[in-house]
Amino acid sequence: MKTVVCITAAVLVIAAWTGSPVALAEGRSISNVNGSIHATAGQAYEKLSTVNGDVRVEKGASADEAHTVNGDIVLESETKLGSLRTVNGSLHIGEGADVAREISTVNGGIELEKRARVGGAVSTVSGDIEIDGAEVVGKLTTNNGDIDLTDGARVGNGIHVKKDKSWNSGWEKNDPVKVHVCSTCVVEGELRFDRPVELRVDQGGRIGNVIGESVTRR
Repeated sequence: MKTVVCITAAVLVIAAWTGSPVALAEGRSISNVNGSIHATAGQAYEKLSTVNGDVRVEKGASADEAHTVNGDIVLESETKLGSLRTVNGSLHIGEGADVAREISTVNGGIELEKRARVGGAVSTVSGDIEIDGAEVVGKLTTNNGDIDLTDGARVGNGIHVKKDKSWNSGWEKNDPVKVHVCSTCVVEGELRFDRPVELRVDQGGRIGNVIGESVTRR
């Protein structure tokens, strides 16, 4: 019996060292290296993590944290997460999904569907942010992506369009970032624009103070 246990433990260690594409579950967590992860509908998890692969959280499932390096993260409807993070990938937050803290990506877009809610900040460097009838309690931050708020979307702590570090080197895209706030949308807090922005606020839309020298109002 002791021999069997030792062999089993050795196999698990070798699998971890070699980066097995098979997802390994530890308690209520799922981790992977090369491969995607699926959180089963209605189940609760602690951490969902992979390196090269997508993370999909099925309807009604919950987890404290989900992250990947090279992959998308998709939350289906009515899911509950603590935070989301990817580097090279997009974030899609389904209808009625709830993220308690922040969500972030570097190279990828962010989409929030109706009745979704994020309790913290929403940030990307090179990607668009689309919020359709959802709420973000924190701030929206981007460097090179457009921002589109539709169907009563609400942002609680402003918008910040940052100047990319490569701006003076001419690597940043030349076109102004486009920011759209719909007629039933609300942005509380300041809108700070550190680079050229084309701002369109539909009649009835409510925003805070606009700070920036290169802002074109439509």
